[in-house]
Amino acid sequence: SFSVATDSKDEDIKAPPKRSYLDFDLNYFWHWSKFTDYVQCVLTFTGVTSYITYLWLDSSLFVETLGFLAVFTEAMLGVPQLYRNYQNRSTEGMSVKMVLMWTSGDTFKTVYFILNQAPLQFSICGLLQVFVDMAILLQVYLYSSYPQKPTSHTTHPASTKAL
Repeated sequence: SFSVATDSKDEDIKAPPKRSYLDFDLNYFWHWSKFTDYVQCVLTFTGVTSYITYLWLDSSLFVETLGFLAVFTEAMLGVPQLYRNYQNRSTEGMSVKMVLMWTSGDTFKTVYFILNQAPLQFSICGLLQVFVDMAILLQVYLYSSYPQKPTSHTTHPASTKAL
């Protein structure tokens, strides 16, 4: 909202169009103009899915499918990072310690599921999570031999001495 006085001969600056969660245009779905539209969308989604779940709560097929989708979604959390690393042929900027913690947590969780004979979808998705974590760690190893992309900023020799 910091507008600069412009000469009348200058081109008019066009503001981006106002977007609402009710526009239903998938190209702009997450590009809302106001935070309240985001909150309204999340609340609407939560309300509708809660009502559907309430109606179908007695159906074991629905409950099992919903549970599988929840566990599968969690299992796929590392896939965007895996894909981004593959596209860039680099793991620069990624915290290897975080991935090691993910891997150890997912491994312990999966072993717990297996030992306690949890429903099969928990063990399958847990193993999937561990494999994704291991693939990311493999990328760290493989891409460490690649030359890293140059940084976009220049470093001053004196700044490296301060570190």
